Amino acid sequence: MKRREFIENTAMATAGMAITPAFSSNETQAGPFAKNYPFLWGSAYYRAPIPEKELWDDDFKKMKELGFNNVKFLMQWRWSHISEDEFNFDDFKQLLTIAGKYGINITINNLFDVSPHWLFEKYPDAKQVMNNGRIIEPFAVGHRHIGGHPGPCYSHPGARAERQKFLTAALKALYNYPAVDMWDVWNEPELSFPQRSPIDTEKLVCYCKYCETDFRIYLQKKYKDLQHLNYVWGRNYPDWKYVEMPRTHSTFVDFIDWREFHSYVITQEAKWRLETVRSVDPRKIAFLHVVPNTMNPFNAISTCTDDFEVAKLCDVFAATMNAGPLFTPQVVSAGYGKICYNVENHINGGGISMHQRRIDQQALQRDILPQIGLGIKGIVFWQYRSEILGNESPAWGLVNTDGSDRDVTTGIRNFWKALKPHTEMLMQSFPDAPPVGIWKSRKNEIFHYCMYGNLTALFENVYGYANTCYWNSYGYRYISGDMLEAGTLDGIRVLIMPSAYYLTNEECKSIIKWVNEGGTLLTEAHTGGYNGSTGRHSRRMPGGGLSEAFGIKEDFTTASLHLQLEKSETYNANLNPETRKLLESTGVTGGKFYPVQLFDGSTIWSALRYAEISGEQVKAEGFFEKGKAVAVSKAVGKGYIHYYSGSLGTGTLKEPTGLVKLLDRIFSKAGVQKNLQVVCSDVNAIRVDTLKNKGQVEFITIFSSSDKAVKITLNGSGDFKALFSGIDLKLGSATELELGPKFVDIFIRTKNKS
Repeated sequence: MKRREFIENTAMATAGMAITPAFSSNETQAGPFAKNYPFLWGSAYYRAPIPEKELWDDDFKKMKELGFNNVKFLMQWRWSHISEDEFNFDDFKQLLTIAGKYGINITINNLFDVSPHWLFEKYPDAKQVMNNGRIIEPFAVGHRHIGGHPGPCYSHPGARAERQKFLTAALKALYNYPAVDMWDVWNEPELSFPQRSPIDTEKLVCYCKYCETDFRIYLQKKYKDLQHLNYVWGRNYPDWKYVEMPRTHSTFVDFIDWREFHSYVITQEAKWRLETVRSVDPRKIAFLHVVPNTMNPFNAISTCTDDFEVAKLCDVFAATMNAGPLFTPQVVSAGYGKICYNVENHINGGGISMHQRRIDQQALQRDILPQIGLGIKGIVFWQYRSEILGNESPAWGLVNTDGSDRDVTTGIRNFWKALKPHTEMLMQSFPDAPPVGIWKSRKNEIFHYCMYGNLTALFENVYGYANTCYWNSYGYRYISGDMLEAGTLDGIRVLIMPSAYYLTNEECKSIIKWVNEGGTLLTEAHTGGYNGSTGRHSRRMPGGGLSEAFGIKEDFTTASLHLQLEKSETYNANLNPETRKLLESTGVTGGKFYPVQLFDGSTIWSALRYAEISGEQVKAEGFFEKGKAVAVSKAVGKGYIHYYSGSLGTGTLKEPTGLVKLLDRIFSKAGVQKNLQVVCSDVNAIRVDTLKNKGQVEFITIFSSSDKAVKITLNGSGDFKALFSGIDLKLGSATELELGPKFVDIFIRTKNKS
């Protein structure tokens, strides 16, 4: 296939794909393969050249004793593709034979970011090129000891053909081994590894001639005609051949298109890899696993993987992750409606400068059980044996370096012994569809990088909302920009839009329609301030037609840094007493944070942006200076909008309880309840999740962040018993339960099965 045909035939292939969740707001998830897919329990094992061959049999015997049912091998392109037409899979054949002997299934994880020695002799122009013109020569790095990192440019057709040839050869050589169960076609997909955190635009890739050609083809597919691109970009190109690769992030729309192009390239790379597995070995599970894009470190600028887009292509979805309000929710949101796994649990990390910590069973429970509560269906640890090469040694091991037991070994053995009898039911039990959505747009992320040169401001705001929802037991999931454009908001009652400065016309139309049909929107100052469809800053905010549709307008805007609150102004009579008291105690004189006094008497902290807001028939909810509303609400159609000045999620870094109280009020009005309607006197202290089968709660996970004992009240029905602490829980109306410090457990239904 000719180069242009390849790009055009695959261009925008996933752009219009709608997500079809396996459950609605009134149903319980029943993933498409829930009865066929296993609950995974295992570890990564082989990344050549370690562990050595003489250890293999004894290690598999021990892994079987620990209960492992799935072990991952990492197949490195450089290691097994000896020359153009010579492959060596003998080590994998021996390992698969041993795995079969012990009845352990194997996932083969393909690593293409280690290019073969001969590749760049054949294709010297396949190397990635940085923005500053530096050609990235193959090198060794801590997690790729054999060298060849980071591999060729994904847009190089010759290098792509070699990857396709290698994957096909590997599949044909190994697919008949009974132990092969899954093909993980991409380990932590990313654009490159000169840098992961996008701190230096000069180091971004790839600026080779193949990317330049493909970028122009991509733009032609997106904009259709050159005059449309010229209008949005503000250029006057006479021909497509003159379109430049963006070198700076100060011009916004072209740079966003440039990083969007690389995200598209990664999605297409994932697509052909998965399709290759299905063409050769259709009986096996085909997927890839990501490091979730939480903006730290993986992001839309330097690593470029779109979790939502690649998840659509997979049989199951998986990730490298640990517990918390960001990683697991990101994965189950992107893999919405699919079985989701953690195939690289990093609880056991360390290195030569900091040996790994003591991991006991309690530590395992605190990391694994909250993930299970959110719907994760298995854990694969990184890794069985500790590293003995490079700066990651002697860490990560589930056993000591000599193979003997550690505390974590005992913990894993006991954990699985307790959990295994319940895994069949776990595979059939899922969380309710989350009623709260947190908008998390790829394009808005790139836009914020363009504004600040980093992602700190956006990350802090998104994290503030997610952390508040997580530790107060609300069900939430992330909504991508593409999902919002498509109107895919099934089951979402409240949509939170942190720092929604960049919006497209389609997103704005979808918001207007959704709110009018009954949705509740919580959004912030400068929503739609930059119109991604026109490439221009809005003349009126909120932009994109939102101001006209909602009858809300920002009258005055500034940055929080300009809110001069020196003493002569702090005691101005226009300030209310509580604000004055807060300013006196905190010494705010214009900075990152500022307090907003709400009319119910409470105070919430905001940050960074400031807007005075007016509108038709709006209700003023709060002010910074008397007479100037900086928070309003309004009924719109069948729905409701809450429009607040500044970044409320970021404000939780200053003081968290204000946002807790605000969300409680907004959610209650929208009919959103906490899981099991949990009540706890401590804010940001408890996470409760339920897993249901056919509408009935079968499992309850409870996770406390508090260093002290706390009391909670739950509502529900049925008898449950905690798997590890043995606590009996008889649920009824307002059931009280006292939890010890840092409590975590999973409660399993014992009686009252309907």
